[in-house]
Amino acid sequence: MNLANEKHAVSAGGPSRVLGTLSRLAHTAAGSIAPHIICGLLGLLCARGIVFARYAPFGVAAVAAAPYSSMWAAVLGGITGYLMPGNAAVPIHYIAAVLACAAIRWTLSDLLKLRAHPAFAPLAAGLPALTTALAVAFVNGSPGGTTALFVAEAFLSAGAAYFFSRTVSTLRGRRRSSPLNIQESSCLLISLGILLIALSELSVAGISLGHIAAVLAVLYASRYGGPAGGAVAGIASGAAFGMATTGLSYISGAYALGGLVAGIFSPVGRLAAAAAFVLANAIASLQVGGGAAVTTGLYEVAIATVLYLALPSKFGAGLAALFSESKASDRSEELRGAIVRRLDYAAKALDGVSDAVEEVSKKLELACMQDVGVVYEKTIREVCSGCGLKLYCWDKNYHENMERLLSLSPALKEKGYVLHGDFPEAFSTHCSRMNQVSESISRHYLEFSAREAAERRVSQIRALAAEQFGMASRILEDLSGDLELFERIDTISAQKITEILRTLQINPLHVNCCIDSFGRLRVEAELTPQEKGLLDRPFVAKEASRACGRTFDLPVLTAARGNYRLAMAERPAFRIRTGYAQHICGNGKLCGDSCECFSDGSGRQIALISDGMGNGGRAAVDAAMAGGLTARLLQTGIGADACLKIVNSALLVKAGDESLATLDLALIDLFQGTIEFYKAGSPLSVLRTNGHTSVIDTPSLPIGILNETHFSKSSATVDGEGLLVLMSDGALAAGEDWVIDAVDQFQGQLPQELAEELVGGAISRRDDGHDDDITVLVAAIEPLRERSSP
Repeated sequence: MNLANEKHAVSAGGPSRVLGTLSRLAHTAAGSIAPHIICGLLGLLCARGIVFARYAPFGVAAVAAAPYSSMWAAVLGGITGYLMPGNAAVPIHYIAAVLACAAIRWTLSDLLKLRAHPAFAPLAAGLPALTTALAVAFVNGSPGGTTALFVAEAFLSAGAAYFFSRTVSTLRGRRRSSPLNIQESSCLLISLGILLIALSELSVAGISLGHIAAVLAVLYASRYGGPAGGAVAGIASGAAFGMATTGLSYISGAYALGGLVAGIFSPVGRLAAAAAFVLANAIASLQVGGGAAVTTGLYEVAIATVLYLALPSKFGAGLAALFSESKASDRSEELRGAIVRRLDYAAKALDGVSDAVEEVSKKLELACMQDVGVVYEKTIREVCSGCGLKLYCWDKNYHENMERLLSLSPALKEKGYVLHGDFPEAFSTHCSRMNQVSESISRHYLEFSAREAAERRVSQIRALAAEQFGMASRILEDLSGDLELFERIDTISAQKITEILRTLQINPLHVNCCIDSFGRLRVEAELTPQEKGLLDRPFVAKEASRACGRTFDLPVLTAARGNYRLAMAERPAFRIRTGYAQHICGNGKLCGDSCECFSDGSGRQIALISDGMGNGGRAAVDAAMAGGLTARLLQTGIGADACLKIVNSALLVKAGDESLATLDLALIDLFQGTIEFYKAGSPLSVLRTNGHTSVIDTPSLPIGILNETHFSKSSATVDGEGLLVLMSDGALAAGEDWVIDAVDQFQGQLPQELAEELVGGAISRRDDGHDDDITVLVAAIEPLRERSSP
């Protein structure tokens, strides 16, 4: 809005509008003046930086590197700094250099390509500094040593201008939360070291404030940048102070070594890193022996270390971005793509293996298949080979007599043996060895039945082996699809989360932060069992929300390979409140139903009921195995279909006899409000949303019966508030209409009340004299109100 529009707004409104207009104008004015004030202060500060005891080249460098729009503010600040009393040998020389530098930039301001060249700022600072210095040397007749120092001063001015200009362009072009590469962060640290030279002259009782600030900078650089960040900060500040202060040349090596060692010990904790820096600095100072300067330096390090430990642990967390390699995200993206492709290739290969194994299994089954006729053939060879009637019975009338024996098959299958009375009269009246024939047929059929059962079991195992390859293929496909949802790796957020965990004395084995295709951030970390007890979940969620600028839900912990996996996702749009009630058949101790309700750490709530066959201990084992294994697999990120195949195979091989269970899954997306239903032999479910009650009922078979098993699937969307009810079949023994009416008419606030009402109603309505296990799980789905980050 321009000034004319503002005036019109003032005249058209009352006092509140006038105040609002003045506030906006003041904010706009402050925003336009702030860059000039900053450049002026930096020019003043740089002009006060002294090296070699009497030279001050950095004010010229500040003018050369300042943004062109604020250049004259930097000129004013630099001239002011040079005019103030100080140790600069010939202030007029620097003022002339500042004006010459500004004149060069003003004259060439229209040549944009030239101004953008990396060598422009160093030349704009170095040439005026060199020419004015040589003029002073010529007028004063300075000796050769002084002239050499003037030349060195000009090179320092040019170098500082290069670092300043790189830092300015980096900070102006940097997007929020985007990382800096090692060259950019090094230029920034060197620029900071040059600025600290001016502070080195500020002291209290001989203690330099600049040295204390430098040690703090090195400690924080080592904390967030590791050995590389600490070493660069130490070298930059140490070299600057080594040139600025006579008798402290050792300080460059001491700070560099201290920063390197502190970075190495930074994963252990702040106290260990600070102690390492102090020890390294003390060892480096031994090379120059004692002295007041060294003693003062040790005091400065001690004061800075105490301040570092006293400051809040989250102080300086924004510095993490300075030490992250900008190309890391690109490399992570390339690595993610490579992993996705490799997983996809492996999934297709395993799927091909599954098909090949299944085909071979079918061919083997056909080749090894035997007919019950082999029982009679063995009896003929065993009993009839020495009989005198063999020529009549089997050489002349083979087909007729074999048909008579084959008619025994129904009796064999029913009883497992045959007696004399089971034979056709046409056979028994002519055979002289009936007792031997019936005994031989019964014995060989018993062997045939055992072999047939073994063949069926082997065939089942072969089919399971083929199914396992297909299952592994599906798991890899799920993992590939899960990885494909992640658009990029957020290394900055990962470093912030790591630092938050370290404030709790937790050193995670790794921290991954991924942003999916919906723009949601997901955090995963691995902790040791010893660190599990140190985790403060509300604190982590609150600090992560503050540091990352997103609102996180409480983290979820699951066991993984002897350690613990921490998963944390952004706070969703809905929340879940659950209620659960159960009745055990015959008021026994073991229930044949299993119930689970949990979050998978990625914004989904999963409700699950499994019902084992029958009741009692056997059903309890089957239900607990099916429900518990499914829950564990879903928590690790495996898809529902792959989970079903794994659990089905586990039930098939668990025991030789029949073992089956139902599975009823509801996957509730708390961001979108969608529900995916997966049913395997389970009864209907009831969903009430937006005043409408509907039934989710899709036919399917339980698991543990067949090698091939599938979920029946459906989906629904919650509009506003929703009420979901999952049940075992015992709740519907008296019909389903009353259950639907109870859900439709429920007006209570607690899901537990409805769950208990349905279980009680199922017990009271059953009038057939039987009892069964009853389980009811009620989930109330409610939209979360908008609120600020915790």
